[in-house]
Amino acid sequence: MTGFSIGFCTTVAIIAFAEIFRKMDLKFFASLNLAVIPFIYIGFSIDLHSLMLTILGALFFLFLAYWGYKKHYIFTVLGLTLHGIWDVLFPHISTIAPHGYDVFCITIDVLLALYFYLKLKPIKN
Repeated sequence: MTGFSIGFCTTVAIIAFAEIFRKMDLKFFASLNLAVIPFIYIGFSIDLHSLMLTILGALFFLFLAYWGYKKHYIFTVLGLTLHGIWDVLFPHISTIAPHGYDVFCITIDVLLALYFYLKLKPIKN
C-alpha cells in the first residue's frame, strides 16, 4: 500500500506541475517523462546481465518517447503503459530493486498514461 500511496502522490505532483505551467508543451513534457523514467532503473542494475537488459529497455522507451513527440502522442501513452509491464518484470531482472518499487512505478505509469491520453487527444465535435 505504501508503494501505491507514494506513487499516487508523485503522480499528483507531476500532474500539478503540468497544470500550473500550462503554457509548456504538454506533448514534450509527456515524452520527457517517458524518456527519463526508464533510466532510473540503471541505478538498480549492478550486474552486467541486468545492466545490459536495462539499457536496452531504456533505449526502447527513449525511442517511444521520441516517436511520441515527433510523430503521434499515442506512442508516449503506449510507452508509459508498456513501462508498467517493465515494472512487473524488473524485480526478476535486478536483485536490488527496492521492495514495493514495482507498485510505485506502475501507479505512476498508468496514471500518467491516462492523464496524457485525456489531455493530448484531439477533441471531436
